[in-house]
Amino acid sequence: MLTETLVVLLLILLNGFFAMSEMSVVTARKSRLKQMAETSTRAQNALRLAESPERFLSTVQVGITLIGVLTGTYGGATIGARIGLLLQGHGIEPDLANAIGVAASVGAITYVSIIVGELLPKRLALVAPERFAVWIAYPMRLFATLVTPFVWLLSLSTRVLLRALGLDKGSRDPVTEEEIRLLVAESAEQGVIDSDEHNMVNRVLRLGDRQVTSLMTPRTRIAWLDVAAPLTENLAVMHSTPYSRYPVYRGGNEQDVVGILEIKSLLDTLGSPNIDLFRTLNKVLFVTSAARALDVLEELREAEATMALVVDEYGEIEGLVSINDVLGAVLGTASTNVETADAPIVRREDGSYLIDGALGTDDLRELLGLSQLPNEEDHDFRTAAGMVMAQFGRIPQVGESFRWRDLRFEVVDLDGPRIDKLLIARITPEAAP
Repeated sequence: MLTETLVVLLLILLNGFFAMSEMSVVTARKSRLKQMAETSTRAQNALRLAESPERFLSTVQVGITLIGVLTGTYGGATIGARIGLLLQGHGIEPDLANAIGVAASVGAITYVSIIVGELLPKRLALVAPERFAVWIAYPMRLFATLVTPFVWLLSLSTRVLLRALGLDKGSRDPVTEEEIRLLVAESAEQGVIDSDEHNMVNRVLRLGDRQVTSLMTPRTRIAWLDVAAPLTENLAVMHSTPYSRYPVYRGGNEQDVVGILEIKSLLDTLGSPNIDLFRTLNKVLFVTSAARALDVLEELREAEATMALVVDEYGEIEGLVSINDVLGAVLGTASTNVETADAPIVRREDGSYLIDGALGTDDLRELLGLSQLPNEEDHDFRTAAGMVMAQFGRIPQVGESFRWRDLRFEVVDLDGPRIDKLLIARITPEAAP
């Protein structure tokens, strides 16, 4: 009975080989196989199998079916008969002994087949699918050549049935943005990419849904230069707001925008007593406030501009957006542990945040790890200040605050009617009333 047992075990191992082949090739990442194929012939074979799943799966099915038939027929007939003879030697009637022998052999073969021929090889393939796919590629291609007629017939039959069901290749669902997010999150959990890379990819994907108004500098904070103003006045503006570019208007009229001044155009006139600030001005690019951030980035690229003025449906200027604003949305809002007047987010030693009232809602949600802000369902606001005004229904006073979930929002500074600074702190169980 030893010979028969060894033959059955060999057939079960072959079944395990086919099961491992199927799982490894189906779950292997094509991007990884393509990378490996640049330096490995075996990886090239694995990639060919992955790119022809219909033919490959037909080949696997032929192998598994043949082995299953051989294992059941040979094992049940030979090992079952041997067990039956042993039982007859102990005085059991031949018919009963043969029935017990067949049942025992089928049960044992089924158990070993499930463990060794199916579960174990598939689990191994899931651990490192690309590595096992490369390992089995050549023998699987050789076997596919030997059973080509059967594979061709199975593939043809499968295609006919798929067409009848309306599930041909053209109906394959495309990869969705949510699937990309899940893949990136899984990669971060496994340590393939770090948390900064994970967050950056999410910000890139979110950029397509963000409106330009969430990135722009509000109109009230734009540093303008005036062609009708004295030189000393314009130089004072440039000294107090040291930017590399300034929008220029005439006579303080925001509807009469002349152009964009780039400081680098003045380098050759430094030290001149009769400097002409507005000798060279770039053309102004206007974008609608309804535009998406990616659309604005494309407009900036096509216009070879670095900034644009954002206008509403009435042509009124709402703000200013630059390429740096878009890049900041990808890289993440700058946060600092040092309190400076220009820092939009300051993380304090106690873990609270001092934020600018003009901070966009997208950046605020990301900072606090929220999917939704207070009153966001019932009100349309774009900034942290707008969120607070929606909560109070009026312009709050310095020191007024409100609580939402485990957060406390406090107004700490006003600039006229504008909320300039907010303090956001998490409420600990000890601090809660």
